[in-house]
Amino acid sequence: MRRIVKTTTLGLFSTLLLGAAMLACSPGVAEAHTPWNNTERYRAPMPAQDLSLTLESPGGGSVQTYWHDGSLYAAGNNGGRYNIRLQNNTGERVEAVVTVDGRDVVSGELGNYKRQRGYVIEAYGSVVIEGFRQSLDQVAAFRFTDIGNSYSARRGSGQHVGVIGVAVFKEWQPRRRPAPTPIATRPYYEPYGGGGYDYRNEASKSAGEAAADASSPPPASAPMGAGKARTAYDDGDGYAERESPRARSNRLGTEYGESTYSSVREVSFTRKHTRRPDSLITMYYDSIEGLRARGVPVDPVYYPPYNPPTPQPFPADGERHNQYAPPPPVRRY
Repeated sequence: MRRIVKTTTLGLFSTLLLGAAMLACSPGVAEAHTPWNNTERYRAPMPAQDLSLTLESPGGGSVQTYWHDGSLYAAGNNGGRYNIRLQNNTGERVEAVVTVDGRDVVSGELGNYKRQRGYVIEAYGSVVIEGFRQSLDQVAAFRFTDIGNSYSARRGSGQHVGVIGVAVFKEWQPRRRPAPTPIATRPYYEPYGGGGYDYRNEASKSAGEAAADASSPPPASAPMGAGKARTAYDDGDGYAERESPRARSNRLGTEYGESTYSSVREVSFTRKHTRRPDSLITMYYDSIEGLRARGVPVDPVYYPPYNPPTPQPFPADGERHNQYAPPPPVRRY
């Protein structure tokens, strides 16, 4: 019988925002489903509403976003600071591994959701990510900037500037032992087997429950893996390889800004699926001019006012009509 082995690792938990945390999961974990084949073509999960992604200013105002050709775009201003807000819309904890311009917001390395830490968000909770993490207490603020001054370009990966990605993982839950089915009592006078206690069925049921418990052992600890150098969504190994066809025309990136206080602490989290996320969220961003050049409808649509023609009391007063109703045209067969 194949054993299910889960990996539990330490993460970080925010002391400022309820439900904010970060953690890491180690790769190479066996699971009770079809093995992941890195040679197969990766199929991205369907977009889900389990987690919402928005950009906002430090004061709490939202950054303007647009939908275009099935993708989400945000309009930024050069020099403006922004935060990333993640809202958990489910009744269970989730982990969110976040990248900005293809760079992990925790480690600063190229995005690899299998080996890098993420923020853990409590059920129906939210977390605000204010920058690239420098320590348990400090982050480097997110600021829009030109591509050459962006953090990703200065570290040699400028081709991924202009995108924010979130890989969402659900939490592994241990299999719970089902409650025994109650046996209804019957009156003593019911004829022909009204309700005795079936010891044989009860024994077989207990044996089945014991086998089910043996198939789900408690999670075991394992060390956190180190990331490799590649890029941002998945090629089957957790790296970012795919790139938006419009990313080359990007005019804004994200700067490694000034240090600001943002405290977190470590917590434990076990991913339900260690080799693939349950959903992926992607948001592209650029300046208004850059979005307009891509064809994103950033300008309001102008509708000219409707000016109906002036009504006339006798519109046919210039012509003489028959005094009586004329016969219909000749019928043609």
